[in-house]
Amino acid sequence: MNTNILERLYLGIKPIGHTFIFELKKQWKKFVAFSIITVGLIFLASWLPYALFPGNSLPAIQTEFFRINQNFLSLILIFANCFFFSGIICSEYDKETGFILFPKINKYKLIVGKYIGSYVFVMGITGVFYFTLGMLGLFYYGGPLDIRLFHSFGIALLYILAVSSFITFFSSFMKKENMTIVTTILILLIGFNVISQFVVLANPDIEPLYSLQYAGNLMSSILYLDFPESVAERYTQIEVRNFTFRTWNTPTIIAGVSIMLVYTFLSLLLAAIIFKRRQL
Repeated sequence: MNTNILERLYLGIKPIGHTFIFELKKQWKKFVAFSIITVGLIFLASWLPYALFPGNSLPAIQTEFFRINQNFLSLILIFANCFFFSGIICSEYDKETGFILFPKINKYKLIVGKYIGSYVFVMGITGVFYFTLGMLGLFYYGGPLDIRLFHSFGIALLYILAVSSFITFFSSFMKKENMTIVTTILILLIGFNVISQFVVLANPDIEPLYSLQYAGNLMSSILYLDFPESVAERYTQIEVRNFTFRTWNTPTIIAGVSIMLVYTFLSLLLAAIIFKRRQL
């Protein structure tokens, strides 16, 4: 009886595994390109200034070096997620495959396999970023690596999950992969920031807990030796005449993680509902 259960489980998972492997073979060049770009950007920002200008002083501690050089991580992750996940659903309709592989595969298993494959690649790109930055940290400051770098990596993996789910939601109802890429990049890079600016001008006391980008700030802020817990420590503001310009820097750890989990759950739920009703 146990053998039959395991056999059915294997047969159920097998199509997902085949799709996963197919996705790895299909997108590995994209992974290599993003990894090379990531390493190049890190060396340009974190090594070249000190190599060309020895007079430049390093940050006092290792974690501050990591935090300062994480400014472009969210940018890398947004572009990587958009290029890997934008076609996860809509490409099946664009190419009119009918989800048909030989042997035929359940459409949900196909999408799950594609999602896992793309997630592994973006996770790998993130790993390349943290590994390279960690090696530079050891080069400049010696060992061991501060545990906060691993905390930041964990937050980054959760951020990837949220962003990829958000993009998958758009892929579920948009017709073209390229259009999904452009739309999601604009929303993630510009849309959230524009909305936050309007909200802050209307009421600076409203924390942008609706913003996925704001939650992503936790990747760098978690590297602070003294994490800003109080409300007053988590924003900076300038008052000009009757206007208060406030910039919220980071959510609390609980709030940031919660935002990412909510985005993940709602995005995948809505994507599944739309995907179920969408016809070729």
